Amino acid sequence: MRKLGIKFVLPAIAISALYLSCTQPSADDSVLVGKAAKDFSLKTAEGKSVKPSDFKGDVLVMDFWATWCPPCRESLPNLNRLSSDPDLAKRGLRVVAVNAQETADTVKMFVDKNHYGFTVALDSDGEAERDYSVTGLPTTVVVGRDGVIRKVFVGFDPQSTEKELASAINSALAEH
Repeated sequence: MRKLGIKFVLPAIAISALYLSCTQPSADDSVLVGKAAKDFSLKTAEGKSVKPSDFKGDVLVMDFWATWCPPCRESLPNLNRLSSDPDLAKRGLRVVAVNAQETADTVKMFVDKNHYGFTVALDSDGEAERDYSVTGLPTTVVVGRDGVIRKVFVGFDPQSTEKELASAINSALAEH
């Protein structure tokens, strides 16, 4: 009986720890707000270079995520809706999903399977995560046209995050 309990308890603990590791908000998540977005250069799965500075003059939403993170998987359809909205694109919204240290093959298969159209940058060594003080996944950063961080969201709550993110984006798009 004891072995049977261990077979079920240990995986449950591991899954709980994994879930919590990708949803725990950081007490410092707003420390970035008002600061210039740090620049980095990452590659896409197709080998193209992506840098936040490439989007200066537009509003940039950077979403740090991973395929293994349940809240990330829950939030990505909203990110895809935002990135494929022609009105938002015309107004200057750009979306980059920054994958947290997974292989290009894993990410490409996941993105293709889900038919996501947003740009995916591969943070293979975690440098961009460190630059943006990412402590939980997903972490979504809204950068204004001037390259200054307007809002940071850590975690995903379907009851509030989508509305709050839309509000932050619209506010940033209204600035010139």
